Parts: sequence; structure tokens; C-alpha cells
Amino acid sequence: MKPLSLKLASLLLCSIPLVSTGTQAAVSDPFAQDRALYQQAGEALDAGDLKRFRTLKQNLHQYPLYPYLEFEQLDRNLAGASRAQVDEFLSRFGDTLLASRLQRRWLNELAQRRDWTALLQAAGKLEITGTHYRCLTLVARLNTGDRKGAFSEAADLWDVGESQPDACDPLFDSWIKAGQLSSDIAYSRFWKAIDSGNPSLARYVERYITRADHKAVTAKFWQVSAKPALLADSTTLKGANAGHGRIAAHGIRALARKDLEQAFSLWLRERERLEIGARTREELDRYFGVRLGKNFLPDLEKKLQRLDPDYRYPDVTEWRIRNALTRLDWHQVLDQIARLPEDLQQSDRWRYWRNVAAESLGAEPADRRLDDIEKLTAERSFYGFLAAETHDLPYDLNDEPARFSQADLQQLERSAAFQRMRELLNLKQEYPARSEWNHAQTRLNPKERHAAAHLVNQWGWHDQAIRGAISAQRWNDLSIRFPQPYRALFDQYADSRGINRTWALSIARQESAFQANVQSRAGARGLMQLMPRTASQTAKRYQVPYRSVSDLYSPTTNIALGTAYLAQMLERFDGNRVFATAAYNAGPHRISRWLEERGRLPLDIWVETIPFDETRNYVQNVLAFGVIYDVRADRATRMLTPKESSQLALYQH
Repeated sequence: MKPLSLKLASLLLCSIPLVSTGTQAAVSDPFAQDRALYQQAGEALDAGDLKRFRTLKQNLHQYPLYPYLEFEQLDRNLAGASRAQVDEFLSRFGDTLLASRLQRRWLNELAQRRDWTALLQAAGKLEITGTHYRCLTLVARLNTGDRKGAFSEAADLWDVGESQPDACDPLFDSWIKAGQLSSDIAYSRFWKAIDSGNPSLARYVERYITRADHKAVTAKFWQVSAKPALLADSTTLKGANAGHGRIAAHGIRALARKDLEQAFSLWLRERERLEIGARTREELDRYFGVRLGKNFLPDLEKKLQRLDPDYRYPDVTEWRIRNALTRLDWHQVLDQIARLPEDLQQSDRWRYWRNVAAESLGAEPADRRLDDIEKLTAERSFYGFLAAETHDLPYDLNDEPARFSQADLQQLERSAAFQRMRELLNLKQEYPARSEWNHAQTRLNPKERHAAAHLVNQWGWHDQAIRGAISAQRWNDLSIRFPQPYRALFDQYADSRGINRTWALSIARQESAFQANVQSRAGARGLMQLMPRTASQTAKRYQVPYRSVSDLYSPTTNIALGTAYLAQMLERFDGNRVFATAAYNAGPHRISRWLEERGRLPLDIWVETIPFDETRNYVQNVLAFGVIYDVRADRATRMLTPKESSQLALYQH
């Protein structure tokens, strides 16, 4: 696959408008003419008209994307390229990401040619990381007579839980044929494959296990794996066999997917009887503690007391606290918060609940159980905002605006890397633009990275500016962390749907960080991350023009459908934005089930006890983002509506 499709670039227009960062009036696009020539050069190269391509290229030496033309020309003819041509490119453009890209292709080409001496020489000029290239180098050493050096790294490469690249096969084949693969190494890889969830690899590796005791363990593993119920019989596994302890851990976890309580009982029995490593024991203890906690069993505390009587696992303790919250057992809440490590006790989350518990038990402000509410409300967080709202105190954003002069930003913008970045964006080549950004970040100090975030924010590349602020750890620079692109569209469609304007904006900020052309692994698309099926159903219900999934990359269509779906969720959940926000993330059917199970709870406890970590954080972020946007815009601000606030734990007495 080519790194940059010049043909595609030639067909596209600007995706992000040019913005003047100087104090003068907006100037004409300085690269407009060169950009047109660049597009024509791409068309010529795609058509095989090398004469025209070279003529056009001659006029583009000063154009920021000139290195891409040189790269593309060389890359397309790499099979016939010489070492001198590649070395010349690396010398001229060694400070660009294209250098390492060409080096990867060149090493692969030399391997295809089986020119192992040249490969070793090339590898020494520019290091390329990654297992594939490490193996190419070792195969080259093997084929140039350095058998010992090649084999010295083979065991480490082979003994992993995943399949390795095909480039490693010649090394492994020679290493195995030389008798270097022992049964112990194979047995080690068998368990690594199992731990990594690769049973097919474990089956392959098993052929190299020759020790009788190891073969007996792997046979027993497959037996239990096929029928985890065998673990109920205590004679199935023996206590003095470490392999049997590993079998039990995997079998019990598999059984837990079908019958959590039975698996938990077996775990309590077998963790004491069998030889189980400390790390595996901790993993299974925490696994059961958290899973049981998320199921809100009536006798949970008794179970967790048996599992973790000494409160060794903070994440399990947190679920014990959440279960105490569902019972409104404020004494237990205070007691168990005190058992958390000090850093967790001082987190916004547990300071908030410590105050709610103490106040619910009748504590007065002078009571030692109460934290300083004003300190908690000074935090820019969901819990800080909740505390402010319930105590009629102002929201504190802790905003620390940056001070960069336009001269500083212009200097950065004139650098070769940022000129390439800008031109790629102008050609709607966002993926290579991001690659340029990532490459540039490795050469910038923290202050420069912060300035870079402000620069691309001025360009309108807001999602990258948000990531840049995070990369520079400028958490309090809210102007770039919370931009408001497409605000007119959000206002228009939110008003037409009768929903809060800032709510829709906050959803988009959480979902995509305002990246309009993004697609999630699950298939959600666009600014508000809509699934195609949801989009189609919503379009029909609200009569929004919608032809295909590609429409979801249009901000207008995406916001029209996203706000409509939010309105639908708000109607379904009786005007409660908390439940509607959770439904937007986890699905309405799941929220309805949670409400059936725990809907009687105060609203803040319901949020705290959402069993999906992602959804809990999502709801809290969206609500907090709304406060940030409204306070910064000088609008009347409430995180919760009066009706929602009335359902908080503090108001249930």
C-alpha cells in the first residue's frame, strides 16, 4: 500500500480553511499554485507519464510536499532502485518520517532480493524497530555466516504468546532444525499462548513438548478446557502440581462466564489447595471481587470478606463501597473509604462520598468526618461540580490560559514539518497529516508541543489540538481542550429538538473530540459517533435526509441525527438527561434493565454504581463538560436540572 495516494490527493479540495495567524489581514494562499502543480504531478505519475511528472516536479522544489513526490517516484520503482538512490534520499530527507518509511520498504526489498549483506549494511544506517525488521536482520546474519549471533535471539523471539511475523520463519526453522528448541521452552510458550487467549497457537506449540510430565499437564488442560465442570471433583487436579494450579485458574475463569457463583466457590476452595502463583491468585481474586461487586448480590459483603478480608485490593474495596451505597449504609461507606489507600481516599470521588455519608449521618461542618467542601468544589470534576451544586457554591474551572505570541506560532508554522502537515490537511490527507504530527512531536520540547496544539487549533484541527494539550500535559488550558466547532449547527438542531444545546456539544466532545471523519472499531461514525442502524432508524423517525453511512461524516447530517437521537432518549427516560446520556453510550435497553434493578436509588448513587466503567465515566464526563462549556460562555449554569438535583442522595432525608 502506498503511503500517499497522489491520485486521490489530486481529486480533493481543502478540508480545513486556511487561517491567518498574523496580525495582518488574511492573505492569499501562498501555496495555491504549487498545490495545483503537485496535484497534476500526481496525476502524471499515476498515468505513467514520467516526462511530464519530472517537468512538474522541477518546479516544486520549494513546495512543502516535494519530499513526497521524491518518495513516491522512488517507492514505485524500488525493485529496480540502487543503494545509492536510497542513500541519497535518506541523506536529503532524513529528518522526515518518509526516511523511516522508505527504509522499511528498502529492507523488505533487499530481503526479497536475498541480498543479505546489503540488508545488514542498510540496517546499520537507520534503525527500524519492530519484530519483523528484527527478524529480517537476524535472518541476514544467519545467511552471512553469523549462525551463533542469529540464534542468540531466537528463543526470546519464539517464546511469546502470539504468532510472530512470517519474516521470522526462516530463523525459527533453522533454529529448531539445529536442535535449539527445548521442551521447557515449548512448555513456556504453551502457557503464554493460553494466557494470551491463543489456543490454536498453543495446539501448534504442543507438538514440541516432549517431557512426559509437561505433556500430561497439557492433556489435562484440554480436558478441563472442554468441560470446566470437571473442576467440581476435587480429585481432578492435584495440589502439588504447579501446572494443575494454572489449569484451575483458566478453568474457573471459563466456568465463571456461565455460573459466576459456582466458579467463585470453586476458586475459594482451589486457591488454598492448589499451587497457584501469587500473580495469578491476585488476578483471580480481583476478577471475582469486581465481577461480584458489579452484580450487587444481597450477601456480597460476606462473600468479599472471605475473598479479601484484609482489603488488599483497592478496586475490590471500591465495589464494596458502591454496594454499601446501594444499601444507604453510610456507616459502612465511611468505614470502607477509610480502608482505601491514602491517594484514593483523597480522590474527588471518595471525598465527595465521604462528605455525603457524613452529612447523611447528621454531621455538622465542624465534624472531623467532613472534608473541606470548598477545597472539593475547587476541583474541575464531576464530583467537584456535584459538591458545588449541592452546597450552593460557585464552579471552579481552574482555567490557565496560555500566552503564545502570534510570532511564536508563526515561527512554528513556518517549520518544514508543520508546512507539510498543513498542506496534507489542505489535500484532505488527514491520516498522513497525523503521521507528520506524531513525528514532529518527538522533536519538540513540552513548551513547543503546547504551542503546536494552539497552532493547529487555529487551523481548525480541533481534535488534534485536544490531543496536543493532553500530550503537553496542559490540563488546565481549556481554550484548546474545549473548543466549540460547529456551534451554530449544534444550536440549530438542539433547539429544533427541544434539548439542551450544551448537552449535544458535550456528547460530541466526549465521543469524537470533534473529529468529523472518525469511525470506531464497533462501526460508529462521525462527530456524535452514530451506528449506521441507529442513524437509519432515527432518520426515518425524524425525517432527516439520509442515503448511506457516508452521510454520517457530514457534520450537518451527523449533528441532525445525533441531536434527534438524544431527544428520543430524553423522551424515553422522562426528561432525565443522566439516564438519556447513559443510554446514548450503553444502549436504552441496558439502561432500562439497570433502572429496573436499581432505579429506586438516589441519582448520584445510580451513576456511581453503573456496572460498566466506560459508561460511568462517560456520563460523568458529559455532565462535567456541560458545566465547563456553560461557565466559559458566561451562561447560566447547572450540571443537573432542578428535578434531577432533587434526586441526589443528600436530598433524600
